[in-house]
Amino acid sequence: MASRRAAFVVALTGLAALGVGLLAGSAGSLRAERSDPAAGARPAAADLLARGRYLATIGVCEACHTPPKVPAQPPPPGDEQEIARERDFRTNPDWKQYLDETRVDAGGVPFILRFSPTSSGVVYSRNITPDVATGIGRWSVEDIVKALRTGETPDGRVLFLFAPHTFFAHLADSDARALAVYLKSLPPVSNRIPDRQLPFPPQPAAPVPHPADPPTGPSPARAEYLLAAVVGCKECHSHHENGVLREFTGGDPKDAFVGVFRLGPDLPLRTGEKGLAAFPYPGNAVLYGGNLTKFGVDGPSRDTSVFELMRAMRRGIAVEPDQYGRPRPLEHIMLWQFYSQMSASDAYSIASLVKRLHYVPHDVPQGPIRFGDDWRAAFKQVYGNEPSQHDAEIFGKTLPK
Repeated sequence: MASRRAAFVVALTGLAALGVGLLAGSAGSLRAERSDPAAGARPAAADLLARGRYLATIGVCEACHTPPKVPAQPPPPGDEQEIARERDFRTNPDWKQYLDETRVDAGGVPFILRFSPTSSGVVYSRNITPDVATGIGRWSVEDIVKALRTGETPDGRVLFLFAPHTFFAHLADSDARALAVYLKSLPPVSNRIPDRQLPFPPQPAAPVPHPADPPTGPSPARAEYLLAAVVGCKECHSHHENGVLREFTGGDPKDAFVGVFRLGPDLPLRTGEKGLAAFPYPGNAVLYGGNLTKFGVDGPSRDTSVFELMRAMRRGIAVEPDQYGRPRPLEHIMLWQFYSQMSASDAYSIASLVKRLHYVPHDVPQGPIRFGDDWRAAFKQVYGNEPSQHDAEIFGKTLPK
């Protein structure tokens, strides 16, 4: 979503922000939302369903599990209208507009995974609607909870897990059950998913400690829980150095898997299609998640308020204006369309956590690094070397002789 298709492990998650009117009445909103669907008391059936819907929204399930609204086959050469429509899907940065709302969470989105210059795979997001033949219609609530936590399915298969699925092991028992109940309430959609292609068998996730009920907010404990179990700020705004995750310091060319996003006009839209891009864009480009510690203690942007961060999270408006002093939109990879539904309490908790971070100097390019038609330059920016023949094949490219 990712969304979406990724040769790298990326979580398409982020933060959230408030509207101007909500900012004006934020204190009352925060008090009122202490009893919202995110709260921890054991709810009645309707409240359990509402909580599950809320978690699925801020967990951005649709981004990876909803297929694009395109026909099963590419348009014929003479269908200029449909060709232009698909070209727009692949070049319009607002990728959310191409999700098929008639097939929400029906799966089938391909993720091209590049592990090394000679090793790769393709996995497809699963159909998580309760369709009996092609989805999870035969699964019990307990089956779904187990799959969320470990990746193990009732038929003995093990899912290939990457963020945000890897977060779900930390879900509180009541939240995991709420999410399972919500998935079982979805309209069933028949959509048979292709078999994955991997060079190794996936292994189940190890059990991790998790609470019976989640912390309530607004509170530091609530923010820590959300970032561990549901919302992937760390996954998009961090990078690895020498095997250590440098949390919230932004992406870096040293890490081709975390905090980096491939953009381009060759986004795969259906089974069998190949492309380097994981997000649509007019040309080949690479974007790195920003350094959030600059908003924290002793950071150069420490004067940014909690409520400005909340506005960025939920409305997609950057805290820094453009060169003319005008409000500047964030890139669509920041999933504010989903986080606009985050409660004021939870948004406040996360933004407050960001303000408590200690500044770690680390420069990150602002906005996409553009490469035009040069896919090889974009590839080298991400992976640090020229593409191999195997790389060209898995992404549907050709190398010069």
